[in-house]
Amino acid sequence: MASSETIQAKWAEFAEAIERLAERIGDPNDFEVRPDSSLAGDDRASHPFEVSQTLRHLINATVDQLHGVKTAVHDGEQMHIAVSATLARAALENAAAGLWILGPQQRNERILRTLRWHSRNYADQAGHARASGLYTEQFRAAHDEKMQRIAVIAEGRGIDAAAAQKGYATTAPIKGGGEFTELPVFTDWQIASGFAHGRPWAHFGFTDRIRSGGSPEHPIYTVSAREDFTLYLPIQALHLLAELLRLRDRRAGQPMTSLPDGSPDSEPTAYSRRR
Repeated sequence: MASSETIQAKWAEFAEAIERLAERIGDPNDFEVRPDSSLAGDDRASHPFEVSQTLRHLINATVDQLHGVKTAVHDGEQMHIAVSATLARAALENAAAGLWILGPQQRNERILRTLRWHSRNYADQAGHARASGLYTEQFRAAHDEKMQRIAVIAEGRGIDAAAAQKGYATTAPIKGGGEFTELPVFTDWQIASGFAHGRPWAHFGFTDRIRSGGSPEHPIYTVSAREDFTLYLPIQALHLLAELLRLRDRRAGQPMTSLPDGSPDSEPTAYSRRR
């Protein structure tokens, strides 16, 4: 386990990075997409469900969630058992969804996944409306129009409209996004989910605990957060977000620095490393 001084230094680095990202998502002129870029082509082909705007939603949510971790733990100096992991879980989900959408080399696949993301959004909205008694005839007509628009965009690209309107299971983009990174996205997400849902395997497996009472049949434990693990999941989510941002910039036509091995950061080079 790293020393407290090392962990605090890492928290400071994390906080600085998140503050910079919070400034970026607050700037409407940031995250430029060059008109001659691959991502601009995706946007033209998927309008009004632009791929870049879908990514912007996911990036904004990820930064917001990680900023919450920074505010609670670094600024507030509070080491809750599950708060850091719970927010990191959502950040992992959103960053992985971005990689899932943007990762494929084929434009039609990127557009299909974007349309599925919007379909899931509309399905969730409709589910809430039904449960809340807000699913009026006017709501239904608007919902059907949105879903039909998805079908039109899909069919115009030769994409199966039913597949575009289907949405996806929660774990699909988490597992799928993990195909475009070497980070252990799914297993990190499983641990974070264990904390979020109060699962004993996570709470007992990744915290410090001592026997504090009870009987042999019903022992009572005192559990406290581990400094290193409270930081681990947010850092992993930040690394995943960094990979998404780098891929987004590459596809958006932004000037790219070299990869760590010194090779140019072009799409063929990047994908040959993953396959």
